[in-house]
Amino acid sequence: MRKLNAFWTWVVRILSFGLVAFQLYTTARGPFSDIIQRGVHLGFVLTLLFLMKPASKHLQEDPHGNVPWYDVVLALIAAASCIYLVSIANEILYDPLQWMGPFDIFASVALVVLILEASRRSVGWTFPILGLIFLIYAFYGEWFPGVWGHQNFSFNLVFQTFYHNTRGIWGTMLGLSAGMLAMFGIFGAILSGTGGAETFIRMAQRFTGKYTGGAAKVSVIASTLFGMISGSAIGNVVATGVFTIPTMKKSGYPPEWAAMVEAVSSTGGQIMPPIMGAAAFIMSQLIGINYISIAKAALVPAILYYLSCFLSIHLVSAKLQIHGTNEKPHIPVMDYLVIAVPLVIFVAFLSQGYTVMIGAFYSTIGALGMYTAKYLVQTKDLKATGMGVGTVCAKTVMGGTSSIVDMCGILAGSQVTVSLINLTGFGVKLSDIIVSLGQGSPFLCLVFSMVVCIILGMGLPTTAAYVLSAAVLAPPLISLGFQPLVVHLFIMYYASLSAITPPVCVAVFMASGLAKARWSKVATISCMVTLPAFIIPFTFCYTPSLLLLGSMGEIVLAVATAIVGVVFIDFCVAGFVKKPISMVSRGLFLVGGILMVIPSLVLSLIGLGIGALAMVFSLKGEKGGAGNANVCLS
Repeated sequence: MRKLNAFWTWVVRILSFGLVAFQLYTTARGPFSDIIQRGVHLGFVLTLLFLMKPASKHLQEDPHGNVPWYDVVLALIAAASCIYLVSIANEILYDPLQWMGPFDIFASVALVVLILEASRRSVGWTFPILGLIFLIYAFYGEWFPGVWGHQNFSFNLVFQTFYHNTRGIWGTMLGLSAGMLAMFGIFGAILSGTGGAETFIRMAQRFTGKYTGGAAKVSVIASTLFGMISGSAIGNVVATGVFTIPTMKKSGYPPEWAAMVEAVSSTGGQIMPPIMGAAAFIMSQLIGINYISIAKAALVPAILYYLSCFLSIHLVSAKLQIHGTNEKPHIPVMDYLVIAVPLVIFVAFLSQGYTVMIGAFYSTIGALGMYTAKYLVQTKDLKATGMGVGTVCAKTVMGGTSSIVDMCGILAGSQVTVSLINLTGFGVKLSDIIVSLGQGSPFLCLVFSMVVCIILGMGLPTTAAYVLSAAVLAPPLISLGFQPLVVHLFIMYYASLSAITPPVCVAVFMASGLAKARWSKVATISCMVTLPAFIIPFTFCYTPSLLLLGSMGEIVLAVATAIVGVVFIDFCVAGFVKKPISMVSRGLFLVGGILMVIPSLVLSLIGLGIGALAMVFSLKGEKGGAGNANVCLS
């Protein structure tokens, strides 16, 4: 973020208050019509983004904290384009194909350019490059050979589609940002502003700190809890890693191991019910399934993910002889309540069938109410730290604004790309190709989809990676016979795992920087520890029982074999059971574990036999690979 002087700080604060007030008001009374709601939202966001975010982190900023003139101009153009759109909303509602006047043309072109620039400042060059490629594809479709060719679209048609209806800029992705996700961002901000991250860390220290590998287990629990409300693996690493990584290194963990634990646990927070990351809320809207149903389906895979993390940590900690601590930080009852009450309210509203917007709205009110009660109980302590109710409200406004601006920058950029994909028919053409490949082997189609998800997710937050991947991959996979819920969870899992998958693994990069570790080694260990997570999505595609879909017998069998498979794989990764084990035993555990996770009773029985054989070899006293226990891949 740009460092601003007093004048520009107050401008940003006033605009931030306006944005948050608009979101709260429209949630309480009900949103305006789509174009008005999304136009006002985007106007606030783009104005704030160009004032708050510099064009480049390497650009020399004004030493006096002034916003450069060109960013002021961009902010004003963005605001004017959105205000004009809102002023003609009723006209284009009845006639979206009306003639575009000179200002319509200017505003539509300017908004597309500004949105792509805003997305570049938020997440890098991915969306500007994709937007440019698909614009060329739209204007010059006749240049492309075979099935990819199409009749060229005119300039007016393309930009009229962008500006005058909800198939363009004002489409579904921006709608999600202007409603549900904005309110969720405010909810997450107030949980963070009331001390959520610190409370989560102290809770984790109290419950797991005394056990073997306590420091690493504290990191897993704290990052998981915070990740559920942050919705960002990178933000999670920053918020909790500054506390947990130094603690792990002090306990005796090598830098690479400490960075891996933080990156992996922060990534998993987005797939852990009851409150998953923003991508899960988007999924609920895209496929029309109640969020509670999605959280229920995601429960077992998420448990398996963290079972792998915890067991790997425990085994390697035992191998490194890293013990816990008897220190139990005191947590006042009000600190528990400030976190627990809003989360209970949120889940209660969702379970009763209310929308995420309504649940987040009342949870935000609940959080503010609980913090006010805490302030009344602990007035003296909180006054000393300067954390009055007014300060918390101000932090919530600024934190919520930051979250909304980042999320909207991502989703508005993706909306430009998705609109062009739909307009040109590119998505249908790619879907037909994927379906034709999958007719002979649905498994190969899933492998291809996994690779595409990871590639699209490189350098992007999970939400952006999921949105792009779902737009391209979900239709063909569903047409092959896979259930929509299964397909979207499959895509979301690999979009999440892209944060730790090399060569561009943003969560690993961030954690490695904090730990001063080699990112390539951290990425390798992360992929090994989460190996079951790369297999399980294939499993639930063929055996939805892992998503708690099916008979009780099928669910119990699928969950039991998957748990045993994860345990076997972790024995291989750690190279340790009760003592260091040989490479032969590790290989047998790996093969046995993979066979146990595959949805086949015969293969599971074979895997169980191989794993049992490896266990016999291990307990007979074979040693190997124990020399340097620097990491789990010794």
